[in-house]
Amino acid sequence: MTKLKINGLMNDEEIRWKKIKCCCSQIEGDVEHQYPLTICKHCKFQECEDSMPRDTFEINDDILDKEGIVTKKQNKTVTEINIVRGEKFQDIIGWTF
Repeated sequence: MTKLKINGLMNDEEIRWKKIKCCCSQIEGDVEHQYPLTICKHCKFQECEDSMPRDTFEINDDILDKEGIVTKKQNKTVTEINIVRGEKFQDIIGWTF
């Protein structure tokens, strides 16, 4: 697999959510006070960023006729994605290709 081209990346110093401190309990075994059971914006936004693909990947693409009926299927390799960010925290809320 080759590296994916990602449009919309920002430096860590510019991203607002990276300046929010983790509010999860640091006590080992205290899962009740750790993300995802506790609301922690830092951990939530980090999870979203970690779930973004970094390598190229393949998708199954349907080819439709004029009536919207699938005529054939093809594999397509995604080599470039665009990040969709939230305005307030500049967190990754999705990505498109």
